[in-house]
Amino acid sequence: MRWILKGLFLLALCAVVFGTAGWFGYQIIIAPHQVPPQELVDGKPAPPPDPSLPEFEKAMNIKASHQPVAAREALQHFIENYPFSSKLGEARKALGAVNSDIFFSSIPAPEKTRYEVRSGDALAKIERKLKTSGELLMRCNNLEDPRRLRVGQVLMVSPAEFSAVIDRKTHTVTLLNQGKFFKEYAAASWNAPAPKKGTEKVALPAKVSKKEAWYNGAIVAFGSKEYAGSDRWVDLTVKGFTLYTEGGQKPSAGIGMVPEEMEELSTLLRKGAPVVIR
Repeated sequence: MRWILKGLFLLALCAVVFGTAGWFGYQIIIAPHQVPPQELVDGKPAPPPDPSLPEFEKAMNIKASHQPVAAREALQHFIENYPFSSKLGEARKALGAVNSDIFFSSIPAPEKTRYEVRSGDALAKIERKLKTSGELLMRCNNLEDPRRLRVGQVLMVSPAEFSAVIDRKTHTVTLLNQGKFFKEYAAASWNAPAPKKGTEKVALPAKVSKKEAWYNGAIVAFGSKEYAGSDRWVDLTVKGFTLYTEGGQKPSAGIGMVPEEMEELSTLLRKGAPVVIR
């Protein structure tokens, strides 16, 4: 009996010694290298942390501090360097707002041209000198009457080399200025032709063929008193993709945009501007 008790004691002692050593070995060698179990979101593994979040927050903080030019640079950098970020959509929306604020205001920016009105100048003469449109000059400089220019008055204008991409899948219109992202607009309604079967991924090249402004069922000219409250159309060389003011004069087919965004698109897209429909 005594030998049996001694045997049991030795077995228990070995279990304690080797068990403790095994536990410490596991904690020191194995545990640090184990992959922790993934958290589940709606029954699926949670996505890994987004490494772009610090840069996104930095850019948005600059925007919130009312530094539009610096915010533009930070947001452009973010979009170019983090094309797969979970915040890409928010960044594009923020950049579009900043771009509009800079373009349609007197906010100083490196790319803007400064022009001082001289004796004998008229809006048509200035737009030829600056290679821009009278409508852009008026809107960017908050001019209400083009006939009331003053000698010495300073006008500011940004480069305006706009093109557009119409996306049939997302129902959006994206503006590019000098090839760079400017702003994205979501369609308010979509009545454009669907691609034929087998051509869903084929891009259609187009151009702006003409621009029209409608007031009470009639076309009105830029500079008339009715123009400010008119419904805008931007016709393309590909039929069925006319951009128009939602709720106003409506074409037989096209893409409806909210009034303020359609006015902006009509101002920025000049006749002959290239458009890609994809």
